[in-house]
Amino acid sequence: MSHEPPSPKRRHILSSINPDKSPETHQQEDAPISAPANDVKPAAGNDDEDANMDTAQPKRSRLKLKGEKRRHRSRSPEDESEAAFRESLFDAMADDEGAAYWEGVYGQPIHVYSDEKVGSAGELEKMTDEEYAAYVRQKMWEKTNAGLLEEKARREEERKRKKEEDRQSRKLREDMDRSLRRSEERRRRRRWADGWDAYAQAWSNWDGTLDKMAWPVLSGQRKDVNEEAIRDFFVYGLSLEDIGEKEFATKLKEERVRWHPDKIQQRLGGQSDGDVIKDVTAIFQIVDRLWGQTTKKTR
Repeated sequence: MSHEPPSPKRRHILSSINPDKSPETHQQEDAPISAPANDVKPAAGNDDEDANMDTAQPKRSRLKLKGEKRRHRSRSPEDESEAAFRESLFDAMADDEGAAYWEGVYGQPIHVYSDEKVGSAGELEKMTDEEYAAYVRQKMWEKTNAGLLEEKARREEERKRKKEEDRQSRKLREDMDRSLRRSEERRRRRRWADGWDAYAQAWSNWDGTLDKMAWPVLSGQRKDVNEEAIRDFFVYGLSLEDIGEKEFATKLKEERVRWHPDKIQQRLGGQSDGDVIKDVTAIFQIVDRLWGQTTKKTR
């Protein structure tokens, strides 16, 4: 198999990685090695076979080249890693595929760094291969680290922005909820106030007939009379929270007189029956208990 000679750029890379080897030495090491004649002793009776042997075939030799010894010399893991980086670095500078690999790893090209440095006298001088490899590694790390820091800052800014948006969205929802609650409370108060006004107006215009009698519930209908509905009607219809317990007790005292069973029966005359008087008595007792509880608190 024929070996194509390395290009000038490749020979330069190889000599930079292993300065003690010239490109010619690499070629020599890659070529087959023939052993000295006195290292091979033909066996008796095989002269014809030896004569017919291909002299181009490599023969085993006990000699070891210095390069082979160097390749078998043990290295520490750090030396192996550094040597691998240097070899990959210089190879990538001459090979597009290798350069693309490192650009994919670091997110940046590796051939943008000059191998010149400022000497002690302020003059530019060439770096050694070891210095240049270390310099490139440091620069690539700095750029990569700067990118990481920039990404970290971007994520932190995004987190703050999202946190602020969430805060504003939460505040908006809370404001809307408060507004809805206030609207609902206003509607509730208006409903009770309108119910009480209709109840008071009905009593002012009552002509003593059973059909037009106003009952102390929000609907004003006898069918809805029960203890809870009656208590709610007086508490919310009179707006205990707004008028206070003292005024509330005064209003309840008036309702006790209005709903006294004897008085209602007298005004209804013969229209009342046992069920009607029973409901009237229940209302009077509820109002009386509520009035007694409120009066006790105001004493």
